[in-house]
Amino acid sequence: MKFSSQPKTIPLELFTPDLDQLPKHNRWVQLGDTLPWDKIELIYNSRLNNVNRGAGNKPARMIIGALLIKHKMNLSDRETIDAIRENPYMQYMLGLKEFVDVPVFDASLFVTIRKRLGEDDFNDMSESLLKLQIERHEENQRHKAEKESSSHNEDNDRDDVNNGGASVAAPDSDKSSSETNQTVIRKGILKIDATCSDAEVRYPTDLDILHDGCEVMERILDRFCNESGLQRPSTNFKHVHAVYAKVVKKKNKPLRELKRCTEHLLSALSRDIRIAFDLFARTTTDHFFKLKRHDRELFSTILKMYSQQKGMFDSGIHRCDDRIVSIFQPHVRPIVRGKAKAKVEFGSKIGASIVGGYTFIDHFSWDAYNESEDLIRHLRAYRKRFGCLPELLESDKIYLNRRNRRILKFLHIEVGGKPLGRPSKSLQTADYEARMAKYSGERNEIEATFGTGKRVYRADNIRAKLADTGNSWCAACYFAKNVMKFLSGLLHVLTKLASFIQTWSCKIVEFGKPTDVWELCPFVVRN
Repeated sequence: MKFSSQPKTIPLELFTPDLDQLPKHNRWVQLGDTLPWDKIELIYNSRLNNVNRGAGNKPARMIIGALLIKHKMNLSDRETIDAIRENPYMQYMLGLKEFVDVPVFDASLFVTIRKRLGEDDFNDMSESLLKLQIERHEENQRHKAEKESSSHNEDNDRDDVNNGGASVAAPDSDKSSSETNQTVIRKGILKIDATCSDAEVRYPTDLDILHDGCEVMERILDRFCNESGLQRPSTNFKHVHAVYAKVVKKKNKPLRELKRCTEHLLSALSRDIRIAFDLFARTTTDHFFKLKRHDRELFSTILKMYSQQKGMFDSGIHRCDDRIVSIFQPHVRPIVRGKAKAKVEFGSKIGASIVGGYTFIDHFSWDAYNESEDLIRHLRAYRKRFGCLPELLESDKIYLNRRNRRILKFLHIEVGGKPLGRPSKSLQTADYEARMAKYSGERNEIEATFGTGKRVYRADNIRAKLADTGNSWCAACYFAKNVMKFLSGLLHVLTKLASFIQTWSCKIVEFGKPTDVWELCPFVVRN
């Protein structure tokens, strides 16, 4: 007898076009039901300029939801649209009422969205998530305190009967009010650090950059001659490419051959630049401006790159100010970090802060800078978001120099780190060591955040080509991380709620009271 197993199948009748009938335990459905879309709508619409003119915009829920799917699933722009088209749960999160088998919008709209939304907008969205979680937590704690106080009052009434009416005294109101006044101005813990978000650029070498310059100049000359109707001059690029490929393909590159090839590429690029200026001079300025804006920007970048490479080659050095490492992304700069993986990284340097587990990007810079200068920036951003200063600051040693320590002392903010100088013997106690270890362990949260943002949400592979879109890409990665943290916190609350309902339902069955279970927890919004 031949055995054949049939897999469990789902009837096609269950796949109805009505998305409201989808199971509520799916993560995309839960995000669609719980995210503060009204606040996100206000933030998104504030960046538009089509109140009086222009076509209507897509809903913010559709746009921001598509960004979340893109960065959570690590998809490209086109793959994101295809995934939304195939998944009804994703369409539910985007606010659609019925399943549609057409693209929700064109994939090129993602570029416009990245130009429209900046890091401040994503920070405002993350702030709305944090405040919503705090409100739900406080509401949950309030109901829990009310339940405990009611049970405590029943025990006190029982004790009053047994002890002849004796009651427990209430705590001192003056003490509680003074403690409240102290925590109003300064409250919370602020954790700050800086990292680098790598851009997707080829590792820069002098030969590669010079060869790219010669290749781009060929295209610019072709387009300019086609626009102006001039005869295309010969530049002999095939010979230049052959000399470059002969050296690059070698496993071991002798220094003499590298210098010879560099000199040859510099002379070829200089000849192309002179030919271009000669062609521009033979025509009117209108022909030059008929070129695409991208080509004009590339030409100016090549001029700056040639000046840098020529100066370094003549002086025999390998560094200069504002060094261009990519012709197609001239805003990218080398950032020396001294890490074990790579001493030099190529991308944007960001100063991030963590409050309540949520990451905020307070500083974006494509140039290297000393992160100790970001302390005032982080404190101002914290005060703007929450209306107060932090009670405790936990950061790396580079932030805790003498100047910053004087600022923190003036603002009465506790420093979560070791003091400067050699530690005195009076401080070498078990409590002091335990407190320093506690600060160090808590500060590791921001290091773990950078690891999660880069490894899971690919914040170390910024594939946007422009500076502003690169900032938006990186901010969207950490916003997606904040959204998933919000979802995990929500699931934790729902788990506690389910346990609470199960406990009280057992008590109701035990005492035989026909009370509705949902009346015990009025703070729950049922679907």
